[in-house]
Amino acid sequence: MTDDNFSPLLELKNVSKTFLLKPLFGQEKRVDALRNVSLKLEAGRALAIVGESGSGKSTVGRAVTRLFQPTSGNILFAGRDIGGLTTAADQMTYLRMVQMVFQDPFAALNPAHRIRHHLFRPLILHQGLKGDALEAAARQTLADVELDPNVTLDKYPHELSGGQRQRVNLARALAVDARLIVADEPTSMLDVSIRRSVLDLMRRLKLERGIGFLYITHDIATAHYIAEDTAVMFAGQIVEYGPSASVIRNPQHPYTRLLLSAVPDPAVRIAGRSGEQGQSFSTHAETVRDASRRPVGQSVEVTPGHFVFHHIDMNPSTGEAA
Repeated sequence: MTDDNFSPLLELKNVSKTFLLKPLFGQEKRVDALRNVSLKLEAGRALAIVGESGSGKSTVGRAVTRLFQPTSGNILFAGRDIGGLTTAADQMTYLRMVQMVFQDPFAALNPAHRIRHHLFRPLILHQGLKGDALEAAARQTLADVELDPNVTLDKYPHELSGGQRQRVNLARALAVDARLIVADEPTSMLDVSIRRSVLDLMRRLKLERGIGFLYITHDIATAHYIAEDTAVMFAGQIVEYGPSASVIRNPQHPYTRLLLSAVPDPAVRIAGRSGEQGQSFSTHAETVRDASRRPVGQSVEVTPGHFVFHHIDMNPSTGEAA
């Protein structure tokens, strides 16, 4: 694969994906999982994709990792359309450079094998290492994710904590010299006390190694901690996009404000929360969701790089039909 120094590490251009569900009984159902999604990610930076379950954020990650082909649109990696990777060599190179870290750190590791196996295999397949060089590389990779190789290499996954297992998953990505890591809810199954340490590790890898992170999460409160930019998704489309600090401190789309209002606040009783115009929180949430399902139309640049997408027949200040 060629690398264009002037191209983003990752770019999606009007990517759409439609699934046709065929139930045993009843009519075929069309699901528009992605609708004209466009975004960019530079090397050494992180982009958070935020939204509820079913918003399309994980579908973006799976499209980037080539688990399926988009229905329309283009996905470019280092300036090259990944849809044009037809040779086995190009496909192997791409799969090496783009790695995925999943939500469940235990399910992603084979419980029948020691950690040594999980690291040796990618080092052998992708770097051709063997003997002392293989052992040294595995040890260094574990040290890079702040795990003691003397303790960790010969343990089984069940002998490690959730945070340690997630570090092993990151180590596997480093073992093949990944340039882009798609992290799909990487801390949601971890204890709160160790989530920050894993996020700190990801930040360090981003800064020191220039790895790009596509950070997929439902937790908008953590987006600004690791990601320079945030894209808010609902119903398969981006509704707000921009620098994380601007999106979180100055949310413009009603759905973004809804996500932020759902972040727990010890000073506010949940039962006492209300939406805009005096609606109950649940009623307001459904109003915003219903309006946000409409196709996006014109975008407005609120501040440099911060865009909000308005919907057809939608009042941008309330999220209700005009």
